[in-house]
Amino acid sequence: NMGTSTLGKAASLDALLNECIHAFDDNGQLQANLLPRNLLMMHRWYVTSSELSLTYPTYRDCSSCHHLYRYWIVTFPAEFNLDLGLIQITEEFRDVAAQLGCEEHFKFLDISTM
Repeated sequence: NMGTSTLGKAASLDALLNECIHAFDDNGQLQANLLPRNLLMMHRWYVTSSELSLTYPTYRDCSSCHHLYRYWIVTFPAEFNLDLGLIQITEEFRDVAAQLGCEEHFKFLDISTM
């Protein structure tokens, strides 16, 4: 019985984000994996967009974490127009990317044209 075998086995948000981050290859291409889209589409049932954006280490270093954030901006641009907290956090990430010299990250974090 599938219902009883999966009961109580929900993944933590950290674990889900980690899986999403690793769904992208080194070039930022999403492999055949629906988890990133599903998590970004449904996360508001559990956490705000601002909370989600602060949960993972997007710009603490220039690692593969930025692929997921770029995917979020491109796939769900309306969120970056409507959620003031998310807009502010994205601007802060952009400042950090500039300070770290991550030119590529700085460019795609520009949500002012959306």
